[in-house]
Amino acid sequence: MNSMVANRVLVLDGITPHTIPYDDLFALNKPVILKGLVKDWPLVQTARQSRQAVMDQLCEQDTGHPLLVYRGAPPINARFGYNKSCTGFNYTSEKARLADVVQEIAANIDQAQHDYLYINSLRFDQGLPGLSKANTLDFDHDEFINNQPVPKIWIGTESVAAAHFDQPKNIACCVLGKRRFTLFAPQQVENLYPGPLHPTPGGQVVTTANLAKPDFTQYPRLKTALENAYIADLEPGDGLYYPSMWWHEVEALDRFNIMVNFWWMTAKPYLGNAMDVLMHGMLSLRDKPTQEKAAWRALFDYYVFGDAKNVTAHLPQECHGPLAEINELSARRLRAMLLNNINR
Repeated sequence: MNSMVANRVLVLDGITPHTIPYDDLFALNKPVILKGLVKDWPLVQTARQSRQAVMDQLCEQDTGHPLLVYRGAPPINARFGYNKSCTGFNYTSEKARLADVVQEIAANIDQAQHDYLYINSLRFDQGLPGLSKANTLDFDHDEFINNQPVPKIWIGTESVAAAHFDQPKNIACCVLGKRRFTLFAPQQVENLYPGPLHPTPGGQVVTTANLAKPDFTQYPRLKTALENAYIADLEPGDGLYYPSMWWHEVEALDRFNIMVNFWWMTAKPYLGNAMDVLMHGMLSLRDKPTQEKAAWRALFDYYVFGDAKNVTAHLPQECHGPLAEINELSARRLRAMLLNNINR
C-alpha cells in the first residue's frame, strides 16, 4: 500500500446477500466493505477447497463461446493501461474459450515470468449461467425497480486495472484471491491525470499515473489524490459497495483471481448517457472565452445542477415544457429536438 494513503474504508460485519442495508449504503455515499457478504456462495466455498477445484468447475461450465481476453507481456508487470504515447494500450486483446484461458493460467501458475491474462467484465449470467444463478445477491429495493443490476465476472492472473470511474453503482464480490481497491471521490478527477477519451481501456478513461510508483515531478497533483484516497482490502467472501462515479484502482493480488460484481444505474434508461452531455459540452462550450463560460456555468447551475422545483416555481404549469420532470415521452421529444439542432 502506498504509505501516503491513510484512509480506511468503513467495514460492516454480519451482512448477508439477503440483508444488505441499501438505505444506509446510499445515505453514506462512500465505499463500504461488507465483510463476509458472500462467504457462503458455492463458488467461494469451492475456492476454499482449492484453486484447482475452481478451475475445474469453470472448465466444466464453459459454454464453448469465445470470450474477450486481454493479454499482457511480462514487462507490463500486471498493470493494464495505456502505452507510453497514450495512442493505444500496453496489452493485446484476443478471443479464446474460457477453458483454454484457465488451462493456460494453470500451466504457468508456478512460473516466475508469464503472460498476464484477464477476462474482462464477462456477463456472468450469459457466460456462466449455471454458476450465476447459484452465486447472486438479493436486490429487493425500490432503486432496482427500473434498473436490475447486471452481474459481471472477472477472471485472470495478477492484474492492476488502472484507476478509472464507472457510471453505475457497484457491489464487487471477491471470490478467489485477495483484492485491493484504491478509491477516490469524484472531486479528485483533476488530481488523477486522466488519459485521453479515446482510445480507452475497457471503454472508460483511466489515469496515466502509476499509483504504486508515483512520479510527483510529472504528476504533482497526484499527491493530493493519494492523501484523500481510501484503501479497501478484500478477502475471498468479502463484498465492497462503492457509489457511482468514484474512481477506483483494482489490484488482483494472487496468481489466479475471480471477482463478481453487480452494476446498476440509478437513472431511468430513457434519460440517456451523461457522457454524451460532457462531449457536447466540450464541443460547444469548452473553447469559449472565459467570461462566456462563466455565464454558461451559471445557467447550468440553475437549470441542471440546481433545484428543479425552483426553476418552475414561478411559471404556470402549462408552459413548463422541457423544464418539467422528464418522462419517457418528453425524453423522446427532447432527443428529437437535440438531433435536429445538431444536424443543422
